[in-house]
This record gives sequence, C-alpha cells and structure tokens, in this order.
Amino acid sequence: MSSIIEHYDWLAGLVTVVGIIAVTVLGRAIAFRIPAIAAARAADKAQNIDKWRNKASKYRPRVQPSQKIGLGLTLGFYILVQPFIVTLDAEPIWKILLDSFLILMVYDFFYYLIHRFLFHGQGYFRRVHAVHHQARSRVSSIDSHLLHPWELFIGVALFYVVTVVMALVNGGPFHVATIVITSVIYTQLNQINHCRIDLHTAPWKTLNWIAMKHDAHHLDMHRGNYATITLLYDWLFGTLETHPMELEGKTAAQTGG
Repeated sequence: MSSIIEHYDWLAGLVTVVGIIAVTVLGRAIAFRIPAIAAARAADKAQNIDKWRNKASKYRPRVQPSQKIGLGLTLGFYILVQPFIVTLDAEPIWKILLDSFLILMVYDFFYYLIHRFLFHGQGYFRRVHAVHHQARSRVSSIDSHLLHPWELFIGVALFYVVTVVMALVNGGPFHVATIVITSVIYTQLNQINHCRIDLHTAPWKTLNWIAMKHDAHHLDMHRGNYATITLLYDWLFGTLETHPMELEGKTAAQTGG
C-alpha cells in the first residue's frame, strides 16, 4: 500500500487538471474573439437551440445523461488514475511533443477499428451507435452528446486506457504538459468534428474541412471517415469519404459559379 501511495503524485495530477481547464478556457476565449469563428459559433449555437426546442424527445433523454456519464468517467480518471501517470520532472520539448503525438495516433488507430468494425458492424453495438446517427447531416456541436451510454463509455475509456498503456510502454509517467496537450486536442477535436462550420477563407477553412469530413460520416450509416483525431487511417484503409457539398464547391469553383 505504501508503494502505491508513493507513486500517487497528487500535485502533478492537480496541475494537469488545472492545466487542461486553463488551456481550454483561455483557448476558447481567444478563439471566440476572432470575428469569423464567433460567427460560426453563433450559427452552431442557433442550430443547437433549434434542435433542443423542436426535437426535444430525441435530444433531452440523451444529452444530459451523456454529459453526466462523461463527467463521472473523467473525474474518476483524474482522481484515481491520472496521478500515477504524470510527473512534474523536466523533460525536453521534443519528448513532450513526441509522446503527445504517439498517444493520439495510437488512440485514433484503435478508435478507428472500434468505430468501423464494432459500431458499424452487425449486431448489438450497431444499434448502440445508431443513437448517435440519429444526428444527420448537417450536425452541430450538441450532436457530440447524442450518444448511447455504452458508446460514450467505450469512447472515453479507450482514450484513458490507451494513455495508461502508453505510460507503461514509456517506462514511467508522462510530463504534465503531454497529458494537457493530448486531453485538450482529444476533447476539442471531438467538438469541432460535430460543429456547424461554414468558413471558406484561409486559415479558418481548415476547420470547415475537418467538420465537413465528419459530417459526411453522418449522411447515413454506410459512410467512412471513422477516425476522430486524423483521417490518416481512413486514407490508409480506403474509407476516406468526400462530402457531396465538397464536390459541389469544387464544381462551382471550376465553372466559375
């Protein structure tokens, strides 16, 4: 028991949580001061409100329970597990960035497999995932919470399990900054994937591209784009999809329309 307590770095765990919250809050505050992003946020929020009011029977039984389950899993991980896998000991920046990259890529690989073969396979978990696919194109940020409890648990638990396993492979805890970076990217990309974004000028059109690729997945239950962090695995395994709206945009540009 004493050995376990010795490895429980509560201070590093606390700094990690504060760091995640601070980076998220500060990043959003800065981003939403940019007029183009503020306008996109307002449009997304309007769509969320419309869904909450006019499709209450679909969203209300799912969204709030999903948020509570997600919060419970996250708090459990932060309190019971995270202090064992983080450290305040100095590490070079390249190591922090490399560890962050590896955690996200390993997570995304396994998420791709689960999403493609479990949630879009045959049987019970296809029906579980069908709850999320009640959100049809075009999706908005509220749809990231339109989840069956099992899907929410599997998705969140996978991220935390991969993080712990990677710490074991690493031979010791990760620097606090590594977990802050991976956690912020994981949560914010999942939000961006489901946002209604109509930004077509540089540099913000990249956000539009990210959101549009996942929106293509929501056209029906037979689409690709299964990964959530990067589309690399969809490209490698031949499941990369193009949204019809992207094709329309290219056609219009080519014809001058």
